[in-house]
Amino acid sequence: MLGLPLLCLVLGAPLGAMIFRPDKGSMWDPSVIWHEGRYYAFMMYDTEGDDAYCLLATSRDGVHWENEGTIVDEHARENGASFFKCFVAKIGDKFIMNHGVGRFQGGRQLPQDTMRFHQSKDLRHWEYITSTHPDPRWYRRDRWDHMYMLPKEEGRPEAGFWGYVVAVPKEGFDLPAMKQSVDGLSWEVLPPAKTEWGDTPPINHLEYGGCERIGGKYYLIGGTFRYMGSQGYSVFTLVSDGPRGPFRPDAEAYRLCGTTGKPLTWAAAWVRGNGELLVSNYTSMEHGKPAPWLLPLRKPIVDAAGHLRLGWWPGNEALKGERLALGRGEVALDGRGRSGRPGVVYLDRNFDLGQGVVIEGTIRARAAPGGPASARPAAGFVIEEQPRQAMALQLGIGSAGDRETHIGRLTDDAAGGAVFVSEDVTGQGCATVNGIDDGRTHTFRLLCRQRMFELYVDDLLVQTYVYQAGSGRLGFLADGSQAEFAELRAWAMSFPASAPGS
Repeated sequence: MLGLPLLCLVLGAPLGAMIFRPDKGSMWDPSVIWHEGRYYAFMMYDTEGDDAYCLLATSRDGVHWENEGTIVDEHARENGASFFKCFVAKIGDKFIMNHGVGRFQGGRQLPQDTMRFHQSKDLRHWEYITSTHPDPRWYRRDRWDHMYMLPKEEGRPEAGFWGYVVAVPKEGFDLPAMKQSVDGLSWEVLPPAKTEWGDTPPINHLEYGGCERIGGKYYLIGGTFRYMGSQGYSVFTLVSDGPRGPFRPDAEAYRLCGTTGKPLTWAAAWVRGNGELLVSNYTSMEHGKPAPWLLPLRKPIVDAAGHLRLGWWPGNEALKGERLALGRGEVALDGRGRSGRPGVVYLDRNFDLGQGVVIEGTIRARAAPGGPASARPAAGFVIEEQPRQAMALQLGIGSAGDRETHIGRLTDDAAGGAVFVSEDVTGQGCATVNGIDDGRTHTFRLLCRQRMFELYVDDLLVQTYVYQAGSGRLGFLADGSQAEFAELRAWAMSFPASAPGS
């Protein structure tokens, strides 16, 4: 389903960035909504290993975020617990927040079987309402976590709300767990929605990023570890004709985003933006390390075949600051007859990757004819890590049903050639870009900041990944192909390099 397993070896120093994390402590699992001119991001927040708080950050443009401090303190409650992921929805004239908790007793963590509810008028001051637990008729006590709240009818809150709950069914593989409510305050627990798995391996629960309606279909997204041949964390898409299912895995574009090696990117979630749907996501710099960063918001795109994909959000143009001069506006490479030993050309300047850079242009490549059957003709990008070593992004060239995108380390060998070793593969069954068409001109956007990058091709997400700090040199490669990179433009990101929480 997903092509080759990804060996996502997350390397580099413990700090790196895309657009936001708190200056002190670490956040986790952001949920974002828009209201009256601002985006609000609500996050689990850990100061000293306590995981006690909900942290709020706000933004006027969805790119530049300001830390507003903590707004919920679980430890302030009697028998306080850890604060787990929340969702917030506007319901009538108020906002409702729900979140999971991690309770402890006698130094032992209890089953994660409690969901708390709060209400607010201003998104900053929250009043506790109640706590709920799984209904034993349908659900195990293993988990009763955050719940995405969806209006039954858009623009008519009086019609009520559906709730999509992170929980584990007592029997079988139907998902997700569900609730419904008339007012958003009192919720009736329902049996799980139906799921028809087909040839896809079933799973009994996911960490849901919510369910939304697009074009009359319901798109449920959820993530998990070690699934579909993966050792990492990925987010998957299930689609239904109705809010209660039956949901079916979108097998052709099942993995919405993520990696299949060590966990790097985490749960993606629906965002109700300024009259539009968006998707949020976040990533760590190293497996097992805290302090992940919020990534640029993505635009959900449903293609003509009904597949959900993640695209470039026009609001991210606010990332671009000063226009940077490039020594050349185009680059041509000839990597024919060099499969596995790419030809590389670097741009004629070093970039301040602490501040960040956005590079745009076009890419057009042709696979060399008559290559060996084992060859993977590709073209793409390099980020120098140290002399004789770079992180490389290789976009496979060919038909969409056969090609793969590889990310890995490119090193010079003793004979003076370049040898590529793949660490990360995007193949079949992925909604992200798995390569480029032979001979066709595509657009690209490459974002690099500190030790993290994102690549978009034709405004669709390819991957988010990390690299080791280096010289700031960026360039291009061709492997078993001829490649042309043209209309090259670059901007410094509009963050000061000295602002780690920007």
